[in-house]
Amino acid sequence: MRLKAHAKINFSLRVFEPRSDGFHAIESVMQSISLCDYITLTPIASGIEVTCSDPYIPLGRENLVYRAAELLGGGVKIHIEKHIPMAAGLAGGSADAAAVLYGLNAECRMPNAELMKIGAQIGSDVPFCLTGGTCLVTGRGEVVEKQEPWPKSYFVLVCPDVRVATKWAYEEFDRMHLEVSPAIKNDLEPVVVSRHEVITEIKDKLVSLGCSEAQMSGSGPSVFGVVRHKYDAENIYDKIKENYSKLFLVETVDKGVEIINEG
Repeated sequence: MRLKAHAKINFSLRVFEPRSDGFHAIESVMQSISLCDYITLTPIASGIEVTCSDPYIPLGRENLVYRAAELLGGGVKIHIEKHIPMAAGLAGGSADAAAVLYGLNAECRMPNAELMKIGAQIGSDVPFCLTGGTCLVTGRGEVVEKQEPWPKSYFVLVCPDVRVATKWAYEEFDRMHLEVSPAIKNDLEPVVVSRHEVITEIKDKLVSLGCSEAQMSGSGPSVFGVVRHKYDAENIYDKIKENYSKLFLVETVDKGVEIINEG
């Protein structure tokens, strides 16, 4: 079986006090986008094997896809064709894990609510990635409410050559006690910008070229500029493609995981 595992962006992200379990409560509007990894699942007699097109991706239990397969009983070889940048605020690892759960559940056929609970054990973004589209996400990420699809939009997505650990971003948010301006839709953005000013530079560049707005996604450092029409997005993309090695022209999609073929 071959599946698409779609990345996500955060249209908004509000971060609240840590909960008793150590996780922060959040409120976020998340959106699936066309940028995706490709996951191939092949049955094997026993165990779990993971391979990946990116040699820097871990292949053992530290990879969320391994943990997903383990929770559903194993007996599978997983190949990841990687396109979503790592540690970029785009939920690449969670999307891959969601695709494995979704694909393996085609045989198990457990109820969606149960699959979502398993997803939440793996990572906070996995329940959203299983649902996909436009969602209001609360709790620590495990409460996902599907919304009306976002109007078709295009995004110029820039991933600067820095990595941001989600754990660090939330710890710094607690330490800095920042008063976040209402004009900033992502509470983690000022925290990450304090270390990586390139994020502000990218935002300013995208807006100056015609994006209606630009902001950081998740815990960063990815930045997306919003464009209503595809030809305008293509024009902006062409103007900056020589400046960034990780640049993508993407659009809204209404699924987090898609089965391409079941062979």
